[in-house]
Amino acid sequence: MDVAERRVIGALFLLTGVSFLAVGIYTGQLNALVDMLKTVFTIATP
Repeated sequence: MDVAERRVIGALFLLTGVSFLAVGIYTGQLNALVDMLKTVFTIATP
C-alpha cells in the first residue's frame, strides 16, 4: 500500500471511532463504561 491508501484507511478508522464515540455518548453507554472502570480501578488498587 502506498501512502495515500494508508491515509484513506486511517481516516476511515478515525471516522468510525468518532462515530462510535458519539453513539456511545448519546445512548449513555459511555457513562456505564466509566462507572465500570471506576469500580475496577478502586478494587484493583490497594
